[in-house]
Amino acid sequence: MRHYQENEFDSIIQDILDHDDVKKLDSINHHGNSILDHSLKVARLAWKWGNRLHLDSRSLARGALLHDFFLYDWNRESLHPRRRFYEIHKMHGFTHPTTALNNASERFHLNRIERDIIRRHMFPLTLIPPRYPESWLVMIVDKIVAVGELPLYFRSLQK
Repeated sequence: MRHYQENEFDSIIQDILDHDDVKKLDSINHHGNSILDHSLKVARLAWKWGNRLHLDSRSLARGALLHDFFLYDWNRESLHPRRRFYEIHKMHGFTHPTTALNNASERFHLNRIERDIIRRHMFPLTLIPPRYPESWLVMIVDKIVAVGELPLYFRSLQK
């Protein structure tokens, strides 16, 4: 049964993983790993919990995979020649959900739940709370995964 479920998860997100711009996320540092690795962890965990809670697990997987779909390394000034590093670092938590939503909307058809997941995953930083249970779940799972990645992040700072 578990293998079947993993195949279901993979089939839900495969078209996203096949997109060239999503593949680029594998080379962008995020929490000491890549954005793609972080997003896959969030998507898989949210999808599993969503199934147990009888939520829209398809929207959970897809929205969670795209929640950090920004195509820049916010830790590196060189990728933003017109903006100072401290401006990017300071504002990233507030601005990247909109960037991710714009990027995802340009490349994929998103339903209302997926859009809300991406837009609201940084609550309470972004002030407006999530609208759907799926969005709340991704917001929580994202924070849990990020805390789990802290050791990787601190190790990456020492390099």
